[in-house]
Amino acid sequence: MGRALRITGSVLALTCIGLLVFLQAPNLPVLDLSSPGLWAGLALALVCYVSSQIVAAEAWRSILSLWGCEIAPGLARGQPMVSQIGKYIPGNVAHLFGRLVIGRRDGVAGGILAASMALEVAITLGVGLSVAGLLVLFIPTALPGMALTYPDLATRLVSVSIAVALVIILGTGVIFLRSHQKKLSVKRPSAPELVRPMVLHLGSFAILGLSLWAVAQAVTPGSASGLLTCTMVFAVAWAVGFVVPGAPGGIGVRDSIIVLGLAASLGDGSGLTVALLHRAVSVLGDVVTFGLGWTMRQTHSGQCPRKEPKPASFAAD
Repeated sequence: MGRALRITGSVLALTCIGLLVFLQAPNLPVLDLSSPGLWAGLALALVCYVSSQIVAAEAWRSILSLWGCEIAPGLARGQPMVSQIGKYIPGNVAHLFGRLVIGRRDGVAGGILAASMALEVAITLGVGLSVAGLLVLFIPTALPGMALTYPDLATRLVSVSIAVALVIILGTGVIFLRSHQKKLSVKRPSAPELVRPMVLHLGSFAILGLSLWAVAQAVTPGSASGLLTCTMVFAVAWAVGFVVPGAPGGIGVRDSIIVLGLAASLGDGSGLTVALLHRAVSVLGDVVTFGLGWTMRQTHSGQCPRKEPKPASFAAD
């Protein structure tokens, strides 16, 4: 059943983006490949994307520190940076299994890794939906077309729906941790302890929004898509792409939502171009992140314990 669901998700995701490309191909803008502004925007987007992954890796290290284990900071940060390349394998779970394997190799207990990954998913989805919900609630013009045509929908229904989804996700995460913390042999983190990873993931989403905005400006300089709009659109696109089963790296789902989110201000053709270019930037960024993570882990490989770690605080940088 699970395999069929993942295959179905992959097919639907790729079909969705394929249909958009087919329908909007005649409307795609002609890019001036000799324009320094185009390449500068794409370069900025790449730097921002890689930076967001480094910030997210620090958030992962912060989450691991909640349970306490003795491991070099470079090894901890390198775990998600290396394993994240697995998200491009159909099924959308290989990067999680990869992190589990790498973490066990580093000597981190399986229960700690399972609890950390569950908490990270809850925090990331919660922060992503919160970013989108707050922008829609307090800045309804972040959805240009919807705000003009359906002002009540833009300011009430969408934000309420996101708030409900946020409560469900966070509630599920809390229930999971409470019901499995004894089985996983981990303590329940306190609210103050969760502040740092939440702030780091908030920063990661903000940088990713800047990355999408840089691509939008490169494609259509002076476009109506502002930084807040791009941040909101990417937050929603990332969350949906993450939870759809089978979509490798959110391909198809995430890109389609970006197209729909930017179409009101850029037009369908330009929105599709931005989505495809940002996908290319993110793929290249994931390769760069993998290389940085691999180098980071090789540098700290001599500090890798081969036995179960003792409960302790993180090694200082």
